[in-house]
Amino acid sequence: MMRKIAAKSLSALLLLIFSPIGHAEGVLLKSDPKNNAEVASFDGIVKLWFSGNVSERSPSVVVVDAKGNRVDNADTRLVLGERHRLTATTKPLSPGPYALRYRVVTEDGLIVSGVSKFSITGQAAGAEVQP
Repeated sequence: MMRKIAAKSLSALLLLIFSPIGHAEGVLLKSDPKNNAEVASFDGIVKLWFSGNVSERSPSVVVVDAKGNRVDNADTRLVLGERHRLTATTKPLSPGPYALRYRVVTEDGLIVSGVSKFSITGQAAGAEVQP
């Protein structure tokens, strides 16, 4: 009898401990460009996908070059849906390293933020080709 009670108690405790991990809200699921990616051809659009529960309150994406100069167009857009998508466009980017900082607020008021880095290795999209 004691073993049955102990087993049920342990099961309930494990359920409480591990349940929040599987249901985290506002978590970054993926990004384009991916973190630490080397991109040969970049279309000028940064995309970030989050798990649900992201609020429309003050989402932001800032893209900077190696010198810390802002290269995005300050046009962050949040598209709500099954997987909330945050997008921003950039000016034509030259080869080199870049970092993007993102920030969203969940419906519960939690701030989710982070940094993702990528490098442009090829010619910038939309740049003129020299003969």
